[in-house]
Amino acid sequence: MKSGAGSPFEDDFDDDESAEETETADESQDAGRAHAGPDSGSSATDTADTTSNLPYKYRRDGVQDDRDHGNIFLRDVAQTHVDELVDRMDETFQNESVYKIDVLEAAILAAGEPDKTVEDELRKMGYGMK
Repeated sequence: MKSGAGSPFEDDFDDDESAEETETADESQDAGRAHAGPDSGSSATDTADTTSNLPYKYRRDGVQDDRDHGNIFLRDVAQTHVDELVDRMDETFQNESVYKIDVLEAAILAAGEPDKTVEDELRKMGYGMK
């Protein structure tokens, strides 16, 4: 290369390093705030313990939390059955919105066990607790 000509990517590396330094500094400040008070550690632990004891429906922030994405391809007859099952679960849990993704997961969990039902699995998730 000619003298004085730098790599076209040289500036990118400098930006990455400064961004990493800023992130590290921010993380250090956050860690300092977390340990600032004598009770801050125990209240965070208490909150986490309380949350982990809740049914899944109440622990999550969104319906897709803690779930992996998986594609399911259904024929029309199966899709109709799923739609009917969601409608039945909406009737069962009248005061709640029942999500299709929850119904599908409950159906899968109940499918292999003769003593389990979709309704039972939804109750385990937290439906019917209102």
